[in-house]
Amino acid sequence: MENKTSKYFKYAIGEIILVVIGILIALQINNWNQERQDNALGRNYLERIHRDIVLDTISFKKKLISNAALRIDIKNVLIDLDNKVDSFEEVTHICTVFGNILDQIFTPNDNTYRGMVSSGNLPLIKNTELLEAIANLYSDYDKKSELFKYNKEWMDAISIHLDSHTDLVKFSEFTMDIYPQPSMLNESDWAFLNNPEDERFKIVIRALSACAWNQKAADAYYSDLISHCKNVLQQIDKQLKQPITN
Repeated sequence: MENKTSKYFKYAIGEIILVVIGILIALQINNWNQERQDNALGRNYLERIHRDIVLDTISFKKKLISNAALRIDIKNVLIDLDNKVDSFEEVTHICTVFGNILDQIFTPNDNTYRGMVSSGNLPLIKNTELLEAIANLYSDYDKKSELFKYNKEWMDAISIHLDSHTDLVKFSEFTMDIYPQPSMLNESDWAFLNNPEDERFKIVIRALSACAWNQKAADAYYSDLISHCKNVLQQIDKQLKQPITN
């Protein structure tokens, strides 16, 4: 009986050991699978962030090009004012240029990164140096967004001041059609543009000067971001060339 009990005991111990080993192996396999999935998902996030930053870089460069053209438009408007304004078309052009300059809105492609932050998936990017570089870039985005916001509020105040003291808004391409009678739009409404001593003329000049400043400030922000984006893209490219670890 003692021999049988001893055999059964050893058998039971052996069964328990096999079960434990099986569980440990299963857990290890599960861990390997989870790690492989996490690595694949982290790589997918990196590829998407890379795409977003590339799109942003293209967008920022286009802004620099369009702003350069707007800079020329401002200069030409000032030349027109110096040479005297003598047609509705010229007044409308002035309004159009002013409206285009106001459009300095910062809209980056940051949904992928913001989604990772909100879902707690940032740790999927296991290269901590790269993760810090990406986080710093989007922190820079936030700072630039605030600057664009402040400048827009300033330009909106200038626009309101211009509209409050002149009738130029009537000659905008977006509003002229609501004045069907010729008497509603007449030369007396913009005659002040030919009188440098008129306070309304000075308001227009100051508004255009503010537009030029806003455009140059936006160029500085975009140029800085382009350089920052380029640096982060290089780091992401280096990481994406690494094989996915299993």
